[in-house]
Amino acid sequence: MRSVLRLASLLVSVAFLDELASGIPFVGSPEIKSEFGVSYAEAAGWLLFAITALGFALEPPLFLLSDRLPRRWFVCGGLALLGVVCVGAGLAPGYGFLVVALLLYGPLSGCGVSLAQATLADVSRDKLERALLRWTFAGALGDLATPSLIALAAVLASGWRTSFVGVGVVLVVYAALLWTRTFPESRQREAADEPRETLRAALVSALREPLLLRWAIAVSLCALLDEIMVAFASLYLRDVLELSLGARTSALSAEIAGAVVGLAAGEALLRRVAPLRLLLASALGCAVSWFAFLSVESAAAASFWLFVTGALASLQYPIAKAQAYRALPDRSGAVNAVLTLFGVIELPLPIAIGLLADHFGLGIALATLAAQPLGLVLVVVSSRGAPAAR
Repeated sequence: MRSVLRLASLLVSVAFLDELASGIPFVGSPEIKSEFGVSYAEAAGWLLFAITALGFALEPPLFLLSDRLPRRWFVCGGLALLGVVCVGAGLAPGYGFLVVALLLYGPLSGCGVSLAQATLADVSRDKLERALLRWTFAGALGDLATPSLIALAAVLASGWRTSFVGVGVVLVVYAALLWTRTFPESRQREAADEPRETLRAALVSALREPLLLRWAIAVSLCALLDEIMVAFASLYLRDVLELSLGARTSALSAEIAGAVVGLAAGEALLRRVAPLRLLLASALGCAVSWFAFLSVESAAAASFWLFVTGALASLQYPIAKAQAYRALPDRSGAVNAVLTLFGVIELPLPIAIGLLADHFGLGIALATLAAQPLGLVLVVVSSRGAPAAR
């Protein structure tokens, strides 16, 4: 039991390191633009594309293989190679080299980080929602720490370069530390005695589980009130509410603070409230708080409702993801493969919402983000009483 707890603690910390590393090119985009003399699109848009592009193609087969082969190989190997890529990104001699490094970042993060989360789910079955709340909380702390890391690194040398190299070295060391821990390999041992099905058949089998498909949709919806919401809410605060830069920063900081508070309170709430009830309550409350935000005109009121929205929305991803893992016990790799396929839905969302804003106004576009809490309500209601996965 003690070894399992140590492994779980180390796995949760992976979320912090991943968010710390993945945020460096975007927080440091002004310096990247100046250093390489590239456009705004190249300094931000293309780097965001690069860090996600290959994952959708390469991750599903890796995830399916991880249910058959020792999970330690994927988690530790992925994190070690991810660390090497981060060091390479920090030493990039030109913009093209940086793009190639970030292209490799995506699938390696999927292998090392996503499967670290899957392993956490395997060792935390009785407290799965709490474990994923801790994972999400660690990631939020990583987001908060990234600007401070780059500012501190800038004192020593180039902020984004030094940050990448430093985090890369830590990832390699962390992979070596995880290698010394005992991973749960029972599923792999059982699979060795079973008739070997193709990876395609394994994926098709997972896609035939209706409960998993419902929760895959739910997890995909949780992208709406995350980075997409921050980007368009920032524009809304400036162009509709006409707030100053300081007021906009305070309002968006309130949303982040709300998310941290919500995640911190979530574990205590789960001791008293069943996960699906808590998810339903947070979704209903989130829909109300989001529309309340869209109806106010003052900076103080906007900040308050963004805080409430952040607190309520923060509970939705970890609880929904936990239900996806529960829908297919002992096949957490296959669950992640299905979720990656459904994640393709997220790619056109920012463009679609942007087009809505262009043609119908920011208010209408932001109102569509309520699809997250309202969609989660429908998934919770439709999943009650559903048969467990085979």
